[in-house]
Amino acid sequence: MEKLLTLLLTFVLAGCTVKDYNTYKPKEKKVICFKDLVVNTPEPTLKDILYKNISDGVLQSGNKLECGEKTNYNLYITLNSVRFYSIGYSPSQRANVYAVEMNINVKLEDLKGNILKDKTIREKTQYVGTGLRSDFEKRYAFEELGKLIKVRVLSILSEP
Repeated sequence: MEKLLTLLLTFVLAGCTVKDYNTYKPKEKKVICFKDLVVNTPEPTLKDILYKNISDGVLQSGNKLECGEKTNYNLYITLNSVRFYSIGYSPSQRANVYAVEMNINVKLEDLKGNILKDKTIREKTQYVGTGLRSDFEKRYAFEELGKLIKVRVLSILSEP
Protein backbone atom coordinates (compact mmCIF):
# COMPACT_ATOMS: atom_id res chain seq x y z
CA MET A 1 0.00 0.00 0.00
CA GLU A 2 2.85 2.33 0.86
CA LYS A 3 4.48 1.71 -2.54
CA LEU A 4 1.21 2.46 -4.34
CA LEU A 5 0.77 5.72 -2.43
CA THR A 6 4.38 6.73 -3.18
CA LEU A 7 3.91 5.95 -6.88
CA LEU A 8 0.65 7.94 -7.02
CA LEU A 9 2.23 10.89 -5.21
CA THR A 10 5.19 10.80 -7.63
CA PHE A 11 2.89 11.00 -10.67
CA VAL A 12 0.88 13.83 -9.16
CA LEU A 13 3.95 15.89 -8.29
CA ALA A 14 5.58 15.17 -11.66
CA GLY A 15 2.50 16.58 -13.39
CA CYS A 16 2.68 19.84 -11.46
CA THR A 17 4.87 22.43 -13.12
CA VAL A 18 5.45 26.09 -12.49
CA LYS A 19 4.39 28.45 -15.27
CA ASP A 20 6.22 31.66 -15.94
CA TYR A 21 3.45 34.25 -16.17
CA ASN A 22 5.85 36.99 -17.21
CA THR A 23 5.79 35.63 -20.77
CA TYR A 24 2.01 36.10 -21.13
CA LYS A 25 1.12 38.34 -24.06
CA PRO A 26 -2.46 39.55 -24.37
CA LYS A 27 -4.25 39.19 -27.70
CA GLU A 28 -3.35 42.07 -29.98
CA LYS A 29 -6.30 44.36 -30.64
CA LYS A 30 -7.16 45.21 -34.20
CA VAL A 31 -7.66 48.87 -34.97
CA ILE A 32 -10.58 48.92 -37.39
CA CYS A 33 -11.84 51.87 -39.41
CA PHE A 34 -15.55 51.60 -40.24
CA LYS A 35 -15.10 52.96 -43.76
CA ASP A 36 -18.44 52.60 -45.46
CA LEU A 37 -22.04 51.63 -44.76
CA VAL A 38 -24.07 51.39 -47.96
CA VAL A 39 -27.83 51.42 -47.38
CA ASN A 40 -29.89 51.84 -50.54
CA THR A 41 -33.33 52.03 -48.99
CA PRO A 42 -35.55 54.98 -48.07
CA GLU A 43 -35.96 53.85 -44.44
CA PRO A 44 -35.00 56.96 -42.41
CA THR A 45 -33.58 55.30 -39.27
CA LEU A 46 -32.16 52.09 -40.72
CA LYS A 47 -28.68 53.47 -41.45
CA ASP A 48 -28.37 54.87 -37.91
CA ILE A 49 -29.55 51.61 -36.34
CA LEU A 50 -27.10 49.53 -38.38
CA TYR A 51 -24.19 51.90 -37.79
CA LYS A 52 -24.72 51.85 -34.02
CA ASN A 53 -25.13 48.08 -33.73
CA ILE A 54 -22.23 47.22 -36.04
CA SER A 55 -19.96 49.67 -34.18
CA ASP A 56 -20.99 48.03 -30.90
CA GLY A 57 -20.22 44.61 -32.40
CA VAL A 58 -16.72 45.74 -33.39
CA LEU A 59 -16.03 47.11 -29.91
CA GLN A 60 -17.49 44.11 -28.09
CA SER A 61 -15.27 41.79 -30.15
CA GLY A 62 -12.29 43.32 -28.33
CA ASN A 63 -11.11 45.54 -31.18
CA LYS A 64 -10.67 49.30 -31.37
CA LEU A 65 -12.74 51.47 -33.67
CA GLU A 66 -10.64 54.33 -35.01
CA CYS A 67 -9.89 55.90 -38.37
CA GLY A 68 -6.43 57.39 -38.36
CA GLU A 69 -2.77 56.54 -38.51
CA LYS A 70 -3.14 53.61 -36.08
CA THR A 71 -5.72 51.89 -38.32
CA ASN A 72 -4.82 48.33 -39.36
CA TYR A 73 -8.04 47.24 -41.08
CA ASN A 74 -10.97 48.73 -42.98
CA LEU A 75 -14.53 47.51 -42.55
CA TYR A 76 -17.11 47.83 -45.34
CA ILE A 77 -20.80 47.00 -44.85
CA THR A 78 -23.35 46.79 -47.66
CA LEU A 79 -27.06 46.26 -47.12
CA ASN A 80 -28.05 44.03 -50.04
CA SER A 81 -31.75 43.75 -49.24
CA VAL A 82 -34.34 44.43 -46.58
CA ARG A 83 -37.94 43.24 -46.38
CA PHE A 84 -40.53 44.39 -43.89
CA TYR A 85 -44.03 42.98 -43.87
CA SER A 86 -46.90 42.38 -41.48
CA ILE A 87 -47.73 38.80 -40.53
CA GLY A 88 -50.33 39.29 -37.80
CA TYR A 89 -53.24 41.54 -36.96
CA SER A 90 -54.89 42.75 -33.76
CA PRO A 91 -58.60 42.14 -33.04
CA SER A 92 -59.26 45.63 -34.44
CA GLN A 93 -57.66 44.53 -37.74
CA ARG A 94 -54.50 46.60 -37.36
CA ALA A 95 -51.14 45.07 -38.21
CA ASN A 96 -49.30 44.33 -34.99
CA VAL A 97 -46.88 41.49 -35.81
CA TYR A 98 -44.12 42.30 -38.25
CA ALA A 99 -41.36 40.26 -39.89
CA VAL A 100 -38.10 41.84 -41.00
CA GLU A 101 -35.46 40.19 -43.17
CA MET A 102 -32.03 41.58 -43.98
CA ASN A 103 -29.16 40.49 -46.16
CA ILE A 104 -25.88 42.27 -45.33
CA ASN A 105 -22.37 41.84 -46.69
CA VAL A 106 -19.45 42.35 -44.26
CA LYS A 107 -15.97 42.84 -45.73
CA LEU A 108 -12.78 43.31 -43.69
CA GLU A 109 -9.62 44.38 -45.52
CA ASP A 110 -6.09 45.16 -44.44
CA LEU A 111 -4.50 48.42 -45.57
CA LYS A 112 -2.95 46.75 -48.63
CA GLY A 113 -6.40 45.82 -49.94
CA ASN A 114 -6.23 42.11 -49.09
CA ILE A 115 -9.67 40.81 -48.16
CA LEU A 116 -9.45 38.99 -44.83
CA LYS A 117 -13.14 38.28 -44.34
CA ASP A 118 -16.01 38.55 -46.75
CA LYS A 119 -19.22 37.20 -45.23
CA THR A 120 -22.89 37.54 -45.98
CA ILE A 121 -25.27 37.80 -43.03
CA ARG A 122 -28.90 36.84 -43.48
CA GLU A 123 -31.15 37.47 -40.51
CA LYS A 124 -34.87 37.42 -39.94
CA THR A 125 -36.85 38.37 -36.87
CA GLN A 126 -40.35 39.20 -35.74
CA TYR A 127 -41.65 42.07 -33.69
CA VAL A 128 -44.99 42.23 -31.90
CA GLY A 129 -46.39 45.72 -31.41
CA THR A 130 -49.74 47.26 -30.53
CA GLY A 131 -50.85 48.09 -34.05
CA LEU A 132 -51.32 51.75 -33.26
CA ARG A 133 -48.30 53.41 -34.91
CA SER A 134 -46.73 51.36 -37.68
CA ASP A 135 -43.83 53.79 -38.16
CA PHE A 136 -42.70 53.32 -34.54
CA GLU A 137 -43.20 49.59 -34.68
CA LYS A 138 -41.23 49.39 -37.89
CA ARG A 139 -38.32 51.15 -36.21
CA TYR A 140 -38.51 48.83 -33.21
CA ALA A 141 -38.50 45.82 -35.54
CA PHE A 142 -35.36 47.19 -37.24
CA GLU A 143 -33.75 47.69 -33.82
CA GLU A 144 -34.44 44.06 -32.89
CA LEU A 145 -32.83 42.95 -36.13
CA GLY A 146 -29.91 45.32 -35.52
CA LYS A 147 -29.17 43.51 -32.24
CA LEU A 148 -28.94 40.22 -34.14
CA ILE A 149 -26.64 41.79 -36.73
CA LYS A 150 -24.41 43.08 -33.89
CA VAL A 151 -23.97 39.56 -32.54
CA ARG A 152 -23.16 38.21 -36.00
CA VAL A 153 -20.55 40.95 -36.64
CA LEU A 154 -19.06 40.26 -33.20
CA SER A 155 -18.70 36.56 -34.04
CA ILE A 156 -17.19 37.29 -37.48
CA LEU A 157 -14.55 39.61 -36.01
CA SER A 158 -13.81 37.31 -33.05
CA GLU A 159 -12.99 34.24 -35.14
CA PRO A 160 -9.32 33.73 -36.02
